[in-house]
Amino acid sequence: MAWNDSMEVLKGLVADAAQAAARVTRSAAAATKSNIGLLAEQEKLKKAYQELGKLYYRDYITGEEPDEAEYLPLCDAITEATRSIDALRGDLEEVKSAFLRSARPTADEEPVEEVPAAEPDLESELAELDQQLNELNEKLAEVRETTEAVKDVVFEVVDDRSEDAEEAPVE
Repeated sequence: MAWNDSMEVLKGLVADAAQAAARVTRSAAAATKSNIGLLAEQEKLKKAYQELGKLYYRDYITGEEPDEAEYLPLCDAITEATRSIDALRGDLEEVKSAFLRSARPTADEEPVEEVPAAEPDLESELAELDQQLNELNEKLAEVRETTEAVKDVVFEVVDDRSEDAEEAPVE
């Protein structure tokens, strides 16, 4: 009876660790996806600015009046890229917030069940399971620390790249 209870507790701990790892993976994937989209939009923005600058300079050098038909598509592309960048930054903030909420245990989470008292003939097996449980708890603590460190690095990189993006006025 005690053996089955101990195994259930151990299964629960392993399942919790797997769920935590899955949450971290989903959050990292969502952040990466948003970050890639953000970088692509920033590149579009940069190219549109360059093309607009080339057109303007060409018109300036030749003394021609700016042709709205040439400028308008580039201005629209800049506006659209800027809006997309703002939306993607919002998505990144949502991912970051969701990750932070899921990474920290809440007060209403149920505590881990205590291993029930073992029968005398299973004392050695229970001691071994208890040792394995302690090792799993230590590894879980390490995973949480690593997750926090990875999260900090990922969001630091995302924040740095977001700050490096050229800002364009939104109409």
